[in-house]
Amino acid sequence: MAMKVEQRLDNVDRRIERLLKSQEEFRKSQETLKKAQEKTDEQLKKTDEHLKKTDEQLKKTDEQLKKTDEQLKKTDEQLKKTDEELRAMFKKTDKEFEKTRKLVAGISDGWGRLTEGMALVSLTEAFSKRGIKIIQTFPRALSHMNGNTLELDLLSIARGENQDYVIIVEVKTYFEPRDINDALEDISSFYEFFPKYNDLPVIGAIAYMNPSHDAVRIAEKEGFYLLSLKEDTMVLKNKVDFKPKVYKYETKE
Repeated sequence: MAMKVEQRLDNVDRRIERLLKSQEEFRKSQETLKKAQEKTDEQLKKTDEHLKKTDEQLKKTDEQLKKTDEQLKKTDEQLKKTDEELRAMFKKTDKEFEKTRKLVAGISDGWGRLTEGMALVSLTEAFSKRGIKIIQTFPRALSHMNGNTLELDLLSIARGENQDYVIIVEVKTYFEPRDINDALEDISSFYEFFPKYNDLPVIGAIAYMNPSHDAVRIAEKEGFYLLSLKEDTMVLKNKVDFKPKVYKYETKE
């Protein structure tokens, strides 16, 4: 009987010991949880502060964007106003330019007609000094062929010592090298547009007021007679021994 009581007491002691051990573990767990909670609370506090700062920054950004939008709106209005002013200015400038263009064109045409007139009245005397007699001259000779047109400033029929010629005169107020190409094109197209002169050779001439040095040099090398102003008339400027280039009609096969 005494032994049974002793065994029961031992069992109780072991249970109490396990209970105390469980209580100690629970207490430690509670402390760990408390520390974890405190750490979490601290982290949440920092997060809240960060979010607060972020909200403030976003608020400032929104305000800045609002100001920027207002500024862009003002800029757009200013650009629209500037564009309208520029359009009005360009429209006015275009009108002034057109007036100037017409004025310049009128002046240029006037000089062109003056140069053409002086060449016309000077041809006979100028070429007679080179043994060439001008028989007939046609100002602004015009011919239409197959829907195309060729206009020559001056077309002269002339007589040399042993041969009659056609002299095609290109008239230029300002004589530049590129004008030589125009004269050569007129000569190359001549027989096509004026077939009645197929039996006559062609000589080219250029009459001008103000030339470039290169234009004069190149034109003479290409075989053109050159007429230019001297006092109140036009005279031939070629060298005394100058020989013009003679073009003849070639039958197309």
